[in-house]
Amino acid sequence: MNKIPLLIMLCVLIAPFAASLALLDDKHKIADKARGQWLNTAHYIETKDNQNWQIIWREKDCLVECKKWENLLLRVRMALGKNQEKVSVSVNQLEPLNAMNDGLFIANHKGLVLLSYEATNDGAYKLLKDLKVLLKHNSQ
Repeated sequence: MNKIPLLIMLCVLIAPFAASLALLDDKHKIADKARGQWLNTAHYIETKDNQNWQIIWREKDCLVECKKWENLLLRVRMALGKNQEKVSVSVNQLEPLNAMNDGLFIANHKGLVLLSYEATNDGAYKLLKDLKVLLKHNSQ
């Protein structure tokens, strides 16, 4: 009878650990949750003095609706809330990025282009989700 409280206490301590193991069925891909495509080669863009993260887009992807596209990317930036000041939106100036299939990119505060996305509304949504995670885990 004296062992029942000890047994209950052990179950309460072990249950969350056991539940997390059961729920995380694909443990090998936990760290690879990016919605965009990681770039295989290093491309650097010019950084500004404030060293913000950057959303980069290509003018050739918007054609006649460039103003609408710029507004979409500004709304993506505004959706970051208090972190929107840590992100700037700029037009691509690198020729290697023009040759890629994707038209949206994220560059870190040091100018390294990390991820690419399709130049679509869905691509902009994926970019927003990844950027939120990057800013959350960034110590800047």
